[in-house]
Amino acid sequence: MARHPKKKGDEEPDTIDGKDNPTGSSTQTEESKVKAGLDKLFWLRVGLAVLAGTLSALIGNSMQSHKGFLGLGIMITLFIISIGIAKSMRIPILPTEKKKLITTGYGSYVLMFIFSWILVTTITHPSVGIMSIK
Repeated sequence: MARHPKKKGDEEPDTIDGKDNPTGSSTQTEESKVKAGLDKLFWLRVGLAVLAGTLSALIGNSMQSHKGFLGLGIMITLFIISIGIAKSMRIPILPTEKKKLITTGYGSYVLMFIFSWILVTTITHPSVGIMSIK
């Protein structure tokens, strides 16, 4: 299949109404600022999830009961702290998209919390394993 070159009249102009369009480049800059801010927020939440899981495992080891409630309390507390940090980061988001400050990374937050809680509990209790279940 052969491609035909565009005719001179088919080219789209780079200007609107004969003026240069400077908003195109500033829009890209704003989008990159938003993306960079949301990326930082995502990784902040992943780090706080690992911290929450580790704290839940270490503090929960010394308790005899209510380990699950303690872990969930630590997880929720650190997530609320991350919302406050997200608001203080001043990510340039449209007012209609403010929900992104809460929803960015919450799935990864929960999964990393569970993973790190199980991992640290397993590392700190090596005697409880398959061999002792006989």
